[in-house]
Amino acid sequence: MGLSEKIILHHYTASPYSEKARLFLGYKGASWFSVITPPILPKPDLVPLTGGYRRAPVLQIGADIYCDTSLILEKLHSIFPSPPIASGRDSDAADLLEYLVGSELFVKVARYVLGSNAKRLPEDLVKDRADMHPHHPFHRENLEMDLHYLSIVLSKYLPKFDSALLNRKFFGGDLPSFADFSVYIIFWFLHTIRKLKPFIAEAEYLPDWFSRMKGFGSGNSEALAPAEAIRIAKESEPVRIADPKIEDLGFGPGDRVHLSPDSYDQEIISGTLLHSDESRVILSSENDKVGKVHIHFPRIGYVFKKV
Repeated sequence: MGLSEKIILHHYTASPYSEKARLFLGYKGASWFSVITPPILPKPDLVPLTGGYRRAPVLQIGADIYCDTSLILEKLHSIFPSPPIASGRDSDAADLLEYLVGSELFVKVARYVLGSNAKRLPEDLVKDRADMHPHHPFHRENLEMDLHYLSIVLSKYLPKFDSALLNRKFFGGDLPSFADFSVYIIFWFLHTIRKLKPFIAEAEYLPDWFSRMKGFGSGNSEALAPAEAIRIAKESEPVRIADPKIEDLGFGPGDRVHLSPDSYDQEIISGTLLHSDESRVILSSENDKVGKVHIHFPRIGYVFKKV
């Protein structure tokens, strides 16, 4: 396997979205290289690769960097098409479920998990998450005060996943959909703090589904030093974009832009705009540490503006 073909995942153990990517790699039976990144800033070996994107996980293939698990899973599926992912009507319904989980439910689960452990959270983690979410007060007192309300919300909606699943093996039907991996991590996150069972005590189908998903494992991973991942990026060339275009009005190729997640615009990713269409945005970034990289984002969930 050449340098530019290695599947490298920058992640950390306790990250739910990292678990989503690891589980998908397990479903695909993939072999990959594991780079452990810190859970909080600074991340000196990650952000030079990403133009400033700080979240985990990040997928690296040579000098191409893929951010956000929705795009990461799509990229991995294109590399490892077997076993397949659900398609058709079941998949369409699951896609809507995935969007609602990502846009509404996950942050409530995350706040519940953090609030349940508020007194034990390291101070640097609390500060880091507060800086990440200035619109959501991630402070010990607020997290604890929110627990009752969040418990009401989760008690109402988490059992409904059992009704949505019915007697199917997966939310995608006989095969897992991308949504199965998104839904899994909210239950996985609660499971890690032993808070899952009270929310699904009456569930008929979810426990078997959860065990089925968990059984995918995480594939075959080999540890890789961060410095080695950086060396691979620097010694590789980004893959040529097959059909570059800019579909966003008012922008052109070569524009310097700042890109941000639409849910927290204080996080700024800097780069040169190479491509934007309805499915993805690609930026170019270059610095002395990593050389030239192409950074890929899903179009949905991200906004950008000229510098």
